[in-house]
Amino acid sequence: MSRTLIAKNAAALMLSDVVVRAASAAGVVLVARSLGPRSYGILSVAIALSSILGYLSDLGLTPLTIQLATRPLADVGCILGTVFKARLALVAALVLASLAGILVSFPASEQRAVMLAVVLPTIGGMAMQGFAASYFVATQQLHVIASLKAASQAFSATALIFAFFFRWQVSVVAPIYGVTSLLGGIACLWMVRSRAPKMSGWDPRLLKGFAAFTVSGLTASSLPQMGPVIMGRVTASAQIGFFAAASRIPSVLYAIPACLGLAWYPQLFHAGSRDPARHFALSADQLKLNAILGFGLSLPTALYARPLIHLVLGSSWEASTAPILSMLCWMVLVNSLSNPFADALTTKGLQSRTAWIYAVALAIGSVLYAVLASARGAIGAAAAAVATQTLLSVGLILGNPSGPALLRASARRFLFPVCLASSSTLILYWAFPNNLIFAGMSLALYFLVAVAADFELRGAFGKLARSLRLNLPAMAVRY
Repeated sequence: MSRTLIAKNAAALMLSDVVVRAASAAGVVLVARSLGPRSYGILSVAIALSSILGYLSDLGLTPLTIQLATRPLADVGCILGTVFKARLALVAALVLASLAGILVSFPASEQRAVMLAVVLPTIGGMAMQGFAASYFVATQQLHVIASLKAASQAFSATALIFAFFFRWQVSVVAPIYGVTSLLGGIACLWMVRSRAPKMSGWDPRLLKGFAAFTVSGLTASSLPQMGPVIMGRVTASAQIGFFAAASRIPSVLYAIPACLGLAWYPQLFHAGSRDPARHFALSADQLKLNAILGFGLSLPTALYARPLIHLVLGSSWEASTAPILSMLCWMVLVNSLSNPFADALTTKGLQSRTAWIYAVALAIGSVLYAVLASARGAIGAAAAAVATQTLLSVGLILGNPSGPALLRASARRFLFPVCLASSSTLILYWAFPNNLIFAGMSLALYFLVAVAADFELRGAFGKLARSLRLNLPAMAVRY
């Protein structure tokens, strides 16, 4: 039953999140083509900084809420009331601190205006979205999260597409980006109030021990965002624009393993304190599926980077951005492998160990970004990103007492379908290189061969298809 529920939740998230992220990325890419590398580089720094600061309104409260709400006989109303008050205080302090920091750190009027328009509303939007996500993940109502994300991202993507067609300047695009995040947060908060138990009470004991969640979550959210932030200090805005534009395609691909991780999270927490054998089995399932997905998403993107960049950004970006994409796309694979190990540590109550590993990776990554980006620009930053994520994966494996055993158990299950599917993709590329039609065909071929080569995947897809045929009409009527 647990695997069926995970499959349903993952399918609901992927149907909304992946498709809508693709539409949103298309809107951002169109804006990049309209603004040019310099203005898009300024916007990218603001977006990256807002993502990092937005997490400070959470400080690990989301995984803590999931952990508390999945315990037996949990007082969900008191948990939500305590967490909401803590988030409100954090948002107020963070908005004031961010306002002062932006005014001091960004003297140029254009960049300062962009930073204020993006960062301040995004902090509030992310706080409300995180609050809603924590409740619906804990109660395993991931179809609600899927609907909320779909509505928010669709509105954002539509606004960005309008920005391209009307040739709006960055001073107009930035407020649109911030306001859409804030509106999405308000919708999420309304949904929680209409579905969750009444929020009441304050119990500071519930906040005990969330410092480790804070450190690991902050560093995890900072890792993918620190590239543009550090590059803003050591290289030209055009190089930031090339790096940020190339990273948009991998950011869409991240959504697939991220959806799967979110679907596993509550059951991993539930098994972590009760059934170590089941926890190990769930983690092995997650790692196997993530490995197959990571290879399948990274390999075709690396092989067909030039036609992809030519399609989404145009010929003027191709020479500078395609090599960056060919390198950054492997972040999808490495990230897909590291996430299950991080989840396995956190859901076993070893979040302090996860925090230390992420903090060390962030420190090393900051140095790598500064050195390589200053020497080689965007391509150096891409190399730093892959190296940092690889070091993080190694640390998470070695830091988990059962990490090597988990890797061996999963590798025995994913190596054959990955090797067979990758071989079929490489043969197709050698026969038809640099052809966008065959890029799509190579992606489809990889997953068809991988599923056909693995009896567990064949059975899971069959069960999921039968379940969706039975349940989707009823869910459509209800929601």
